[in-house]
Amino acid sequence: MKDLGDRVVVVTGAASGIGRSAALAFAREGARVHLVDVDCARVEEASSEARGASPGCTSHVVDVRDAAAVEDLAGRVMQAEGRVDVLVNNAGVCLGGPVETTSLDDWRWITDVNYWGVVHGIRSFVPLMIAQASGHIVNTASMAGLVGLPFVAAYCATKFAVVGLSEALSVELAVHGIHVTVVCPGFVRTSVVANARMKLPGDWNAKVERAFERWATDPDRIARRIVGAVRRERSFVVAGREMLPLWMLRGLSVDLYQSVMRALARRALKRR
Repeated sequence: MKDLGDRVVVVTGAASGIGRSAALAFAREGARVHLVDVDCARVEEASSEARGASPGCTSHVVDVRDAAAVEDLAGRVMQAEGRVDVLVNNAGVCLGGPVETTSLDDWRWITDVNYWGVVHGIRSFVPLMIAQASGHIVNTASMAGLVGLPFVAAYCATKFAVVGLSEALSVELAVHGIHVTVVCPGFVRTSVVANARMKLPGDWNAKVERAFERWATDPDRIARRIVGAVRRERSFVVAGREMLPLWMLRGLSVDLYQSVMRALARRALKRR
């Protein structure tokens, strides 16, 4: 999709972080961006900024956990635009803590947003793209969808699911002229961690915060990678330099990778 001018783009989780940066990046390319989020005030603020670059941008207050609401969103976008060129399933939350302390409510919360939110977007928008025989879907996963990490099992589970779903869709939907990209960022300066339900053992909450302060990437950089992936019709984007050594280690030897992770987990729990 070389020319993004006047393309219709839908971005979920667009009030902040990667979603906001992606929406603004597409707007600067001249796209008509529909910004979607549960935060009414912040998504309207982001939409107002996007309209400064592309007058056709608008905001929608939608909870991606609600299948009917997402389906209604698709209908409203189609009624207004007549097509949907790009869907960015970006809305996400984070959860951390020992698996035995993770409540069923927490499991449902993170799965409803990170996994079912993507599914609802796919169910609502893919039939429209198939009918028009074109489109591009971008699903925001994580490096935690490529490597298993201790104390974020629920988060990893949702992101691994998004990676697998995206790969399957990339193969299946190609016959309809639809491209699928999965984006796997590492540490990014967003509100996801600040708003996360993090109950890590010992002083690991502080360690994670320090790691983000040192290594976190600006969301604008990830947004540029997303726009580039749509332009070049790339199916897979890894954007986590700080976690690349772990991914490479896992590719070299799963056993060795797991040994390293077990050592870190034991240290966190002060077990020798």
